[in-house]
Amino acid sequence: MKFVKALFYTAVGSLMTIFYRDGMEVAMSWMFVLWLPFAAHDLGEAITPFPLKKATGAGDTDDQQK
Repeated sequence: MKFVKALFYTAVGSLMTIFYRDGMEVAMSWMFVLWLPFAAHDLGEAITPFPLKKATGAGDTDDQQK
C-alpha cells in the first residue's frame, strides 16, 4: 500500500509540475484539490496521539484470567 501511495504522490507531483510549466493553472489547481484529502488523511494519521488499529490481544488482562 505504501508503494501505491508513493506512486500516486509522484504522479500528482509530476503532473502538477508539467501543468505549471505548460501554463495550465486550472489543471494544476484540480490536481492539488485531488491530492489534498489524501495528504490531510496522512497528516491526521501522523499526528494522532492514539493508535487507530486495535491490539491483537497479545497482553494478559483480567478478562482472560476469569
